[in-house]
Order: sequence, then C-alpha cells, then structure tokens
Amino acid sequence: MARRSAWRNLLPEGAAALLAAAVLSASQPVHAADGAAIPDFSQANTAGWVSGGADLMPPPSGPGPVGFDPAHPHVGNNDRQGRQPTPRIGDANAPILQPWAAAMVKKANDEVLGGKVGFEAMSTCWPAGVPGIMVFTAEPVYFVQTPKEVTILYQRGPNQRHIYMNAAHSKNPKPSWYGESVGHYEGKTLVIDTIGMNDKTFVDNVRTPHTTQLHVVERYTVSDDGRSMDAIATVDDPGAYTMQWSAMQRYRRVTQPYSESVCAENNNNYNYFNLRVDPIPEAAKADF
Repeated sequence: MARRSAWRNLLPEGAAALLAAAVLSASQPVHAADGAAIPDFSQANTAGWVSGGADLMPPPSGPGPVGFDPAHPHVGNNDRQGRQPTPRIGDANAPILQPWAAAMVKKANDEVLGGKVGFEAMSTCWPAGVPGIMVFTAEPVYFVQTPKEVTILYQRGPNQRHIYMNAAHSKNPKPSWYGESVGHYEGKTLVIDTIGMNDKTFVDNVRTPHTTQLHVVERYTVSDDGRSMDAIATVDDPGAYTMQWSAMQRYRRVTQPYSESVCAENNNNYNYFNLRVDPIPEAAKADF
C-alpha cells in the first residue's frame, strides 16, 4: 500500500501550530492493539524533548558516524575555554565512507574552508531526512501516540513524521524526504524502521551523503525517571558506506507547549554580508 509523504510544510505557520496543539491536547494514553500498555513518550501531554547537540554521537561500540577532521577540530559556540568557534569539517578518511562519498565530504570541506557557510538543514529550512533530523537542536520534538500511528512533530519548519505501527513496508515506496516509516514497541522502546528516502539530504551536519538505498532503524527509550530519552540509529546504505554503522543522540525532557517557529524568518536564510548561504526551499505549486 502506498503511503503518504512524511514531510508536511504547506500549512501556514500559524495554522500548523494550532493544528499541532489540537492534536497534542487530544492525545490520550493508548495501548497496543492487543491491549498491552505501551511506553508514554508524551508524558501525559506535557513533554517535549530537546536534543543534546547538533552532532551525532558514536555508539558504545562498533562503527560510528563520520567525525571531525583531526586537522580541523570543531569548537562550538559555547566553548567553556572561550575559544573562537570553528566550522564543522568532516573526516573524509572515515572508514565507513565509500570513495565517492569521501570525495563528496572533501568537496564540502573545501568549500567551507574556502569561506562558504556549511549547509545545515535546520538553519536553512530544508527537511533533514533520517537520521539527520536527530541533530536538530534548541526546539522540542513531540510524540503523538495512537494505536495505529505515532506522529513526531518538529517545531522547525514545521516538519512531521508519520510512523505506521505494526505494519509492513510498501513494496516500492516512492522516495520522499522522510521516507516510509513503520514501527513497533519492544518493551519500553519505540522502534522505527525507515526506507524510501530520497538522496537530497545529508545524514549529519558534516554533510555526509547517502543514496536512495538508505535504511535506518531508530530505537527511542525514555529513562526510568522520565527526564531523558536516548535514541540510537543504525544506518545501512550499501550505495554509500562500506559497512553498517550506528549513532546516538540524547534528549532532555522539557515541559513547554508546542509553539510556532517560523524558520523562513531566521536571518541565517538570507545572504547577509555575502556569506554565500544556501537558499530556503520554495514550493512552486501545492501538492494537493
């Protein structure tokens, strides 16, 4: 069965916020189809989740994501030593990269070192794909749970993902920004399996490419005290990587309502001071 695209960005921003607020307020604790209790990621409609940073973390063991180039270590904006922030330069020699993907990372590095602002989906209003959406920072993520579907709402954009519970993938899903996601619960963990993504996104903020063969399995687990949530993504793409690899992200709970965030009004999206930033996406026509 063909499924809907997982990216929605055509509602006026205010209308999108009102719709999301209505959905969240209507969300009730649910049970699985067999009546079993499931983990509550909405925390009784009070919880959003803010990611721990703009970079994927390596897993406890095994191959991890592309890190920073050792010759150009990254310094963030809030460095405790007061050092000057530096751009993200990816390690083009990372063992997980096939030669063409390594060349793409190097090309992006050369552009940044030459003065171009490095592309980041969050700062330019582009959908990030999976697992790239895991490095969206500052603004909360919200889970709306029903027996047949989990919807994940991201304030920036807004972006939305639809996870169809206890369902099988379509035979040949049409590639889209967030692909086709199916899910199930394993104890306290929400497992999301995603295929059918286009190749227009990067998997991280060091601009690591992928192909349409990308297959991602995410596992979200809320801590026993409900204050944090761990996510680990396992990534497989035989078209871009030499091996399967994994990455982690940690979220902290926040108790604030879903609110409007107009990405297109962010001043990063304009060519101030000739910074050569990437343009924001524009829809030539509606998709309905």
